[in-house]
Amino acid sequence: MKLRRQNKGNGGLYAVWFIILVATVAITRFYGLESSNFYGIAETREIVVNFEGAVEIKKINVTEGQSVEQGMLLVELSSPDLMLKINQISHQLDQLKAQKGVDKSEIQSRLRQLKAEKAAKESELRNQIAQLENQYKINKSLLSGLKSISGNGGYGNAEGSSPMELKIKSLKEELSLCVNPLAIQIELFEKILANSKNPVKIQVERLEQELTLLANENNKLNIYAQISGIIGSVNFKPGAKVSPFAPILTLHTRTPSFIKGYIYENAYADIAMDEHVNVASLAIADRNITGVVIGIGARIVAYPERLRKHPDLQMWGREVVIQIPENNHFILGEKVLITSSVKKPGGVEQLKRLFTPSESVADVLLACKNFLFEEDILPIIPLETQGIEASALLYLKDIDRYMVLSDDTPGNAPLVMLMDSHGRITRETAIAGLEKIDDMESVAEADQGILYISSSLSTAKNGKVKETRKNLVSVQRQGNHFTLVKTIDLYSQLMTHAQREAGQPWADFILGAISKKNLDMEGMMYREGSLFLGFKAPLMNKESVILKIDEIDCAMETQTFKPHQISIWRSFSLIPGKGQLQEGISDLLYFKGILYLTGTPLMKDKGSRSGTLWKLDEATGTPVCLAHFNDLQPEGVASGKEKNSLIICFDQGHKTKSKTCKIKVN
Repeated sequence: MKLRRQNKGNGGLYAVWFIILVATVAITRFYGLESSNFYGIAETREIVVNFEGAVEIKKINVTEGQSVEQGMLLVELSSPDLMLKINQISHQLDQLKAQKGVDKSEIQSRLRQLKAEKAAKESELRNQIAQLENQYKINKSLLSGLKSISGNGGYGNAEGSSPMELKIKSLKEELSLCVNPLAIQIELFEKILANSKNPVKIQVERLEQELTLLANENNKLNIYAQISGIIGSVNFKPGAKVSPFAPILTLHTRTPSFIKGYIYENAYADIAMDEHVNVASLAIADRNITGVVIGIGARIVAYPERLRKHPDLQMWGREVVIQIPENNHFILGEKVLITSSVKKPGGVEQLKRLFTPSESVADVLLACKNFLFEEDILPIIPLETQGIEASALLYLKDIDRYMVLSDDTPGNAPLVMLMDSHGRITRETAIAGLEKIDDMESVAEADQGILYISSSLSTAKNGKVKETRKNLVSVQRQGNHFTLVKTIDLYSQLMTHAQREAGQPWADFILGAISKKNLDMEGMMYREGSLFLGFKAPLMNKESVILKIDEIDCAMETQTFKPHQISIWRSFSLIPGKGQLQEGISDLLYFKGILYLTGTPLMKDKGSRSGTLWKLDEATGTPVCLAHFNDLQPEGVASGKEKNSLIICFDQGHKTKSKTCKIKVN
């Protein structure tokens, strides 16, 4: 009886354990199902129609939701500035052509006048000479028979002794003196006439080429559909003034071209590139299609609220992009179910992964707690220069472009590349006045449109520091144009000044790096008249170093540093986590009162790339790890176009396209 009572008393406990077991199995099946089946949204390729200059909407030929065919005229724009330029150049051309005809007529008229004058003068003098010579012969003949006149009256004696002979000689000299200057003037005008075509012709050809370019630009004011599709949004009305690169309308394909899905964080390894998956509509049972995984996100992100089973419960997972055939029946924005064809692990392993997530997942969760990625990592699409190795970024608000530097350019040309928010290089321009610069690694924006650009100061593979790798340059920017202001041999000036201040911590740091040939400066920022240099190498007491140069504008002007102008501003250790490699500074950004920096490992595994985004707590001087990137090497960080956003660029080497990523900072 007692045993029965005891078993009866334990019945409630057994029931509780049974409920817990059932709940555990249910949770396991829920997340096990999530590893094989996950949800996504049907999306499409979208084209944004804009124009690179300020324009006025003349006519819009489409409406939202309208179906259009490729080549259809969408928008007609007008540009008063462009028309003004075309009119000005046309007027200049007309003036040059008219001037060309007038100048030629004047020269030809003057030439005819000179030739006539020469001919008249020459004819007059020759007639006088001929008359005198005839008279001389007659007189000489008459006097030859008169013996009463001794010496023939001066005829027939010594040559040139008679007055008539002297007169003839004088007229011949006058002929030479009068005709030769006219001949010289005639020859000069003939040369001018022969060469008068070239300068005017060159000017005319140049203006005609410019007019052709402007006409082509004017033709672009009529915007046609690049693809067949549907108009998404129309943002302006006829007559509206539109600023450069503002989206006028959007155009997307008629059917979705890809699916963006989210796989739960504890199952994120259960999907692979090129894997075939089944994509099924949740609205219509028989509507499904086979897709291929073409992209797997490099981070853990929050699920969109629409895809959560419980909207109030926050879920985290990995983005998966699936390409689907163009001939599909899905609706844009439709929610779909994605089923993987790969066999998934059993229940025991699922339980293990559920309650003991892997270290890499935990690390990413920890890294993502302070910010939210807004979109996928995008490749940088080159314009002309291939093999971009993105090393620095700067957002130029007035032209809505990101300035991109590459640490390797053809022939060490001082190239500046301008990139839009989609990762496309839209313009390449050289810094006027600067012939060459090697290994551009950092850029900082100062006051009044001045930019500072620096090489890495690092030693080449041959053990020497190239002259083109030593410089810090100041550049004046006006819109899309960059002009050299000053250049300083930063490497030599740091060495010379460090020798003078030997014993100071900063000086010993520089002199030690130069002697060991491991100096490498890759980060830079400007703040309140001072320039801050972040060094990837070497370390000082196992810490990364930031030097501060006060009154940098004065140093650029005088080409030297004053005593105590340089100091160590901060030093700290950059180790992302347990078992991870120590990093050196690859870029600096002071944004809204916070110092952000990127780091890359000092020692690299062959073929692997990684790095970290950090935030410095200025009160304590302690760096806080915000995000660690596997397979990506962050080289530059800049403020983003959107509020509270950052842009990071990743250098993936010469043979692989550099990439960018947008980050939302809390």
